[in-house]
Amino acid sequence: MRGNVLLRTGLLLLIILPVGFLLLTPPLMRCLWISRSVTYRPLAGVKDAYTHQAVTTRQENQLRQHVATARNRIVWFWGDRRGQATLIYCPNQSEYEQFCDGGEGAGCSLGLPWGDSYLILGPDGNNADVIAHELCHDELFARLGWWRVKRQIPQWFNEGLALLVDYRFSKPALWDTPRRPGKRPPTESNSSPFTTRQMIKLSELETTRDFFGGDYGHTMLAYQTAASEVAHWLSVVGKAGIPALMDAVAKGDNFSDAYRQLERQRTEK
Repeated sequence: MRGNVLLRTGLLLLIILPVGFLLLTPPLMRCLWISRSVTYRPLAGVKDAYTHQAVTTRQENQLRQHVATARNRIVWFWGDRRGQATLIYCPNQSEYEQFCDGGEGAGCSLGLPWGDSYLILGPDGNNADVIAHELCHDELFARLGWWRVKRQIPQWFNEGLALLVDYRFSKPALWDTPRRPGKRPPTESNSSPFTTRQMIKLSELETTRDFFGGDYGHTMLAYQTAASEVAHWLSVVGKAGIPALMDAVAKGDNFSDAYRQLERQRTEK
């Protein structure tokens, strides 16, 4: 009898918890129902992409080009593209705020524990850099899963990786050439939006709250720190280090151990 009660309780929790999770996050509910929305329509020629009815023909054409460019950039960077995020383009700020709380930034990513993910683009998000940045986050989730990324991957790595396919902040030339151990890639002083304050310790950028919890200057400095670290790591291990790190973490290795081990292996050669 007790076993039946426990079973029924467990099944009830499996139903209640996901529903409660969605009810607490209206943006996710809007994402899940996007295909049934009367104000959004599929973007012709692009799989799993929706645009608001107010979008212009010019904006649609630009979006197709930018999505193609961003997806090609992801394939070049990761080796292939496994992410299946649904893309939603909001040309109006008021609509964007319905999907991304606060309406900050040019784009945001939303994910669910069972694998569904959504890439929301705001009025300033119709460009290849923003799309590639958000797609990079999706690739990490696709390879490691929502739970593992949330529990094991530090936010500085997640953001630093995305910044390297976001050419507003960096160019492949900054990290795509092997360098001597200990030598960091140069920075683009003429185009970097970051401040010149002292870097933040990586240990202080582990969580989402650590990374985004301060003022604008803190967040920009956090981005600079993350980009510098991951660019340096990639300049040592090469792009092949990305799938190698993903495989190690997926098999159960500690992220920090695997991350540093790959770097040591390259520097010891």
